Amino acid sequence: MPASQTLPTLRLSLRLASADLFGAMEWVLANARRTGLAPRQLSFDAAPQAVMHATLTADDAGLLWLFLRRLDNGFDVELLVADVEDPDDDTVAEPAPRAAARRDRPTELMLMA
Repeated sequence: MPASQTLPTLRLSLRLASADLFGAMEWVLANARRTGLAPRQLSFDAAPQAVMHATLTADDAGLLWLFLRRLDNGFDVELLVADVEDPDDDTVAEPAPRAAARRDRPTELMLMA
């Protein structure tokens, strides 16, 4: 694949249950890996609610939609924002409403491809 080609991208925000933050994060990331997604950026807001923000890519946009359907089966995870960008699709999809949580001081982890 040429370096200039843009991959389908999913930007999402998830509210995680505070009872088991690490378990919920692990469940989300493990499902992303099993679906064939690659993480590009992760950040986490701890207060006042635990919100994980992620940017994920895939070779095929269908994998991003499959991952979103898998999130529906999750426990302790609430989808706040899901925005799929597919460079091969000319239609403009409306993203989910933006998260109400304000991002004052996120802890950000950048992942390199």
